[in-house]
Amino acid sequence: MEAQKAYGKQAHNIQVYMAKFCKDKPLMNMYDLPDWIIPIQAGAVLTAERVCSLLDNSGRNISCKNANYCELTVLYWIWKNQICKNTDICARYYGLFHYRRFLDIREEDIKYINEGSIDVILPFPTVHEPDICEHHERYICSSDWDAAKQALKELQPEYYAAYDNIFSGKYLYNYNMIIAKTEVLKKYCEWLFPILERVEELSVPKGSERADRYIGYIGESLLTLYFMHNENRLNIVHTGKIMLT
Repeated sequence: MEAQKAYGKQAHNIQVYMAKFCKDKPLMNMYDLPDWIIPIQAGAVLTAERVCSLLDNSGRNISCKNANYCELTVLYWIWKNQICKNTDICARYYGLFHYRRFLDIREEDIKYINEGSIDVILPFPTVHEPDICEHHERYICSSDWDAAKQALKELQPEYYAAYDNIFSGKYLYNYNMIIAKTEVLKKYCEWLFPILERVEELSVPKGSERADRYIGYIGESLLTLYFMHNENRLNIVHTGKIMLT
């Protein structure tokens, strides 16, 4: 598998953080990670068990919200502690993978990415019939999605206006996996996290009173909304998904 290779210096402009959790099911096989994939423990503040040396409860963080945000606590950490750090030393691209789900990035892809013409790399979208509201009905209760729509209406009216057009389609970006240019990911996080915080306030019960991963699922839909709405402004490419076993 190409994803097992260490790509060396050509990859140091790319930093992708692989979210791990203390209750992850162990992999049956051993893998050597390329040097641009960095494991980080999600929800580290919620347990004394350690599965990584890097923790999402360091620096500015929302590690305590992991039960609702899932891997998005790691995205928040990347945003606040890597992208927004006060230093000129930063990668050209940052990203988020899961402990067993990777984007299928090969050695020749790393060389192409380093040329800098790509803005965003996302997984091929999944197809939902009759439209992606089917995904909402399966994973997000109607009152929580109403809260998300209200948050969009209040905070991002341009995207609220695009809602019907995007979500009447069949395609959804699952998994909250992404690689993007630093400035692109920064703008996305600046857009995303205030919306999610407002969803927590509007939802019943509120986010602080529950632990059911609903924010993580809403995040997938918002990622879809954001990047499909901006598909003509950004150079977005797609790749497959690798499942480690």
